Amino acid sequence: MPEHALVLTVDHGHPGAVVLRLTGALDHLTADRFRRAVEEIPPRAGVPLVLDMSLLVFCDSVGITELVLAHRRALAAGTSLRLVGVGRELGHLLELTGVDRVLTTREGPYGAPGSGG
Repeated sequence: MPEHALVLTVDHGHPGAVVLRLTGALDHLTADRFRRAVEEIPPRAGVPLVLDMSLLVFCDSVGITELVLAHRRALAAGTSLRLVGVGRELGHLLELTGVDRVLTTREGPYGAPGSGG
């Protein structure tokens, strides 16, 4: 996988949530693709969008901005956004920027105890 590749996989098979798995890098080169993928998922009130970050290897400030914008779109649609599989580096970046106070995050993958699914 090239250094700045981002693979996005949508999984509608989870009861009570839509899961979008991110593999690779969410950065200034891949942010537009991420935004389009989020916008293409039809929002349903009360059905959260879960971003599985367990295979994300890099996220820059543009990626962080896109996560906040996705959160805002979810709220406007009457639902929520959750991040699961948040690794140590991404968790630290979210904490440093204060975004951890805005986004709901979990360390474990979706479906694990405490992941919200």
